[in-house]
Amino acid sequence: MGYKKQREIFAEICSFQERLHEFVTFPTASAEGRLRSKRSFVEQCFTATWESLMSSSTCIETPAVPAGYSQRQVQGKLIDLSQWPTFDEATLEGENREDYLARKNAVVLFLSGASYEAIRSQSPFSPKHIYRLISERCLAPHPDGREFGWRGLVPYERIQSYHRKTKVCVDDQGRGGAGALQYVLNAHPALRAAFEKRIQTIAPRNSLSQTGRSLQRHCVWFLDELRKLGYEARGEWPFNTESLAYYSVRRYVAEILQASPKALANAEGGQDLVKKLRTGDGTNRPVTRFMQRVEMDAHKIDGRFCVSIPLLAGGFREKIIHRLWVIVILEVVSRAVLGYY
Repeated sequence: MGYKKQREIFAEICSFQERLHEFVTFPTASAEGRLRSKRSFVEQCFTATWESLMSSSTCIETPAVPAGYSQRQVQGKLIDLSQWPTFDEATLEGENREDYLARKNAVVLFLSGASYEAIRSQSPFSPKHIYRLISERCLAPHPDGREFGWRGLVPYERIQSYHRKTKVCVDDQGRGGAGALQYVLNAHPALRAAFEKRIQTIAPRNSLSQTGRSLQRHCVWFLDELRKLGYEARGEWPFNTESLAYYSVRRYVAEILQASPKALANAEGGQDLVKKLRTGDGTNRPVTRFMQRVEMDAHKIDGRFCVSIPLLAGGFREKIIHRLWVIVILEVVSRAVLGYY
């Protein structure tokens, strides 16, 4: 019987029980005897009605769980563990590896439908904690557009960016400014919107303009806006730091450009590079199965090498290679290396 149907039946029985308590009377001698007889009659009716409903042919049977899906629901849905993104577990060592494997085992037990007693005996985590690991970490969206999956169980893996909640107070040694830029932008939504619009602005096609605004120009504009808000007069961040938020602004500009391919293309190559994006790069297409998509990336090897070239007259000639690139083809789901050159 489905869980929803069971709840409906239970609600009907409770309503029926209340009506019996309210209207059924018995011609007994005393009030105490009348109450006992009333309760006994209600319990008998309750039991008989429940058994009748449970054995009735009109009850809805529980639908079978699709193959490969979990036996328990998380956030109202079943989970297919085979679709969770993976990573190379061999890269974990020591305590981090032990903690990860313990979390993974607990998640498998929980989703496979194991009893709470079995989960507590075979893992160091409670069912409530395991549910939070799945809902808050494994099912959280990853920057690559997919869920974190098994990657969310890696110890010390940051799922959400840091959000400062207290006022920025930088000491004499420059400490205490973590999350200061986001704190200021959160306090002034209009400033955040104007700053992001400035970073993502693409000049009209038929106008003569700079290919991309320099980082220094962004910093100067940001400081001027904070001066208008009185930050310099009050001696608040970033005017009480030596760098004047240069590095924070640099990271923020890079994040905004990474999230906007057109703005990044305009900053790097102008309108000509923006035109090439019209065909699309396929990054927004969802990946649901193995070998559905592969990626090719080039990696620069940080080293110098010497190659001995054989000569026709005999002997060898040494050639120093200063820059060596390795081009790798990766499978997106498993991150397996399919080939390299």
